Amino acid sequence: MNNCIIKGKISIFYCIALVKNIGYNEVEKWGEIMEKSAVRMIAQMIALKKIEVLLLKKYYEGNSPRFYLRDLNSGDLKEIKISGKYVEEQFVHYYFDDIEIDFCRIYQIVDAYGLSETLQYTRLVYDYDFLRQSYYDGNDLGNHYHKEHTSFKVWAPTALQMKVSIVKNDCTYTYEMQRINNGVFYAEVAGDFDNCKYVYLVRHHEGFYPALDPYAYSSSSNSLSSIIIDLDKVKIDLNRDSLPVLLNKTDAIIYEANVRDYTMYENSLSAYKGKFKGIYEEGLKTKYGNSAGLDYLVELGITHLQLMPIYDFATVDENNPEVLYNWGYDPAQYNVPEGSYSNDPNDGYSRVIECKEMISKLHSKGIRVVMDVVYNHMYDVNASAFERLVPGYYFRKNSDGTLSNGSWCGDDLNTDEYMVRKYILDMSKRWQQFYGVDGFRFDLMGIIDITTINQVYEMCSNYDNSFIIYGEGWNMPTNLPDEKKAMQDNHAKMLNISFFNDEFREVMKGGSSDFVLVNKGFITGNLYETEHAKNVVSGLNRYSRPDQSINYVECHDNATIFDKLYISNVEEGLSGILNRQKNLTIMTLLAQGIPFIHAGQEFYRTKGGIYNSYNTPDNINCINWDFRDIYKDDIDDIKKIIKLRKNNKCFRYATREEIEENILVENIDYKMLKYTLKQDSGEYKEFIIYINPSSFSFDYQEKEYSCIYGNINDNQIEPKTIVILAK
Repeated sequence: MNNCIIKGKISIFYCIALVKNIGYNEVEKWGEIMEKSAVRMIAQMIALKKIEVLLLKKYYEGNSPRFYLRDLNSGDLKEIKISGKYVEEQFVHYYFDDIEIDFCRIYQIVDAYGLSETLQYTRLVYDYDFLRQSYYDGNDLGNHYHKEHTSFKVWAPTALQMKVSIVKNDCTYTYEMQRINNGVFYAEVAGDFDNCKYVYLVRHHEGFYPALDPYAYSSSSNSLSSIIIDLDKVKIDLNRDSLPVLLNKTDAIIYEANVRDYTMYENSLSAYKGKFKGIYEEGLKTKYGNSAGLDYLVELGITHLQLMPIYDFATVDENNPEVLYNWGYDPAQYNVPEGSYSNDPNDGYSRVIECKEMISKLHSKGIRVVMDVVYNHMYDVNASAFERLVPGYYFRKNSDGTLSNGSWCGDDLNTDEYMVRKYILDMSKRWQQFYGVDGFRFDLMGIIDITTINQVYEMCSNYDNSFIIYGEGWNMPTNLPDEKKAMQDNHAKMLNISFFNDEFREVMKGGSSDFVLVNKGFITGNLYETEHAKNVVSGLNRYSRPDQSINYVECHDNATIFDKLYISNVEEGLSGILNRQKNLTIMTLLAQGIPFIHAGQEFYRTKGGIYNSYNTPDNINCINWDFRDIYKDDIDDIKKIIKLRKNNKCFRYATREEIEENILVENIDYKMLKYTLKQDSGEYKEFIIYINPSSFSFDYQEKEYSCIYGNINDNQIEPKTIVILAK
């Protein structure tokens, strides 16, 4: 594209290309290349009224008897008094106290020999007083489009100067922004800029650096620029009224899927493979005429569809999505939908409208949507708008100044900082109220602080009291005290938050990561886990409330059940493996707590033995819809179990008191469990479920009960079976 240069201003795309080609670590003075060894002076504010100046010892031995503060806006020059001095190996440090600074102006420090250096504010992110006076509570950050003008607001309290650069009709227009209150820069630009690209140009030293707008609603492909859109053009009925009432969180049946995986199979008849539109495409059939796609989800009977990341992620080329694959746990922009899932990633409206239409259509079918959010790290610190706008603020540091790496991705978001927490709350509000999301699944929640998680829930549940939040509650090694981490060991401090119950997974199935695939669990034949299994089935083993337990035996992480059992239970042959997996899925649905199913788990999904498929090709990750035909009878059985759970509240008790009153799980000879459930309403008054993963048969005594699932031969519970009795 040929870009014009308007009034001597450089193209925003030239700025971006410069940064990409050079590499962030080679860029000094925020956008200018220079030789680091030639730096003689560094001047920085380190507190609200305190300046630190470093003079290189090779320059006049680091000595200067006097220093001056020059106001570049007015040209005034005044001497400032040295209040302290410190000498180290390379530099002599000078300190100046009680210096009044107007942050709307730009200053230089001048030494006794005439050497001058721009006074930088970036170190102020470590000063509590400065941050406190810079906190911004407004709800108007980002761009705000009107046909006659567009306004822009961005929070960048340590920036010296800010511009907004807009591309319209292949020409670039750059406008100065004014610093207003609480660290916010503002500009109102006349003209119609609908669907135009823009970036901010931020100055922290001598040059300007491009940054995306972390509050923009849309973006061009591959995160090259933000895009202005007219929100009146994306008003879509989200069909919330079509959703059935969710009285308790334990009424939820969660099904995890990936937008791309769901329709990418070679035999899928979807016209929108790998797209948002593919998720809500109706009338899809398998090769043999069985329901697929959205229709299949409706028939299955799930209540919530959890979508793996649908925000903008980094490592899939949005213009050539077939070239690279990634699950999406590599955030580039939390604020816009992923472009590779849209029909036109360079049109500002496509990704927004198609994402909203997907959620609206799911709602119309009675299915709530849970969004997988990754507010624990970014894909690239230096490329992120956060670091470019306010360097050093958004990411958690260790005591030595290095980035905290509890996520094992190189950086952790500093969620307990006020403006980081505000951002998470603002984006959570956007995804709930603007897009229609009904719940959040937090990735690596142990990186995030308890206060933030609780505030997100409070805000979202005030808007919709059926909103659910759950996540990975592992204790991550981030630089945050354990007592502040939103991990499952702190469940009593987060009574409204649910957690993936890895104890349920390990006890019932056995290990699923690469080095423990051979290990068996109770359902897969390890009878030493019988007593543990009794506790996890009852839902009273771990958390303050039963609805804090997300019961699962398979998710996108680690080996699928089938691939795991192909190693741990290979001696039982294919039919034995399939039987074990089906029993695992049944018990996930019938245990106390909230059941979670991975897409394809019910028809024996395989990833060819690959336990971490986050960037493997589509043929590994896609849903094989042929399995829908092959295992139709088993799917029908899972549908019946889902219906049984939904029609009988005894499988969905929400309090410990209800469970203690109505549920009894007995250990039978350390080989089998007898699971008794009572209720005062529903299809039946009482259930007895025999869970026998052993190779032994057991006598059956309850003749007054009807067998509604499984087989009883010669009055015996057969080996490796589940039998459901009811009266």
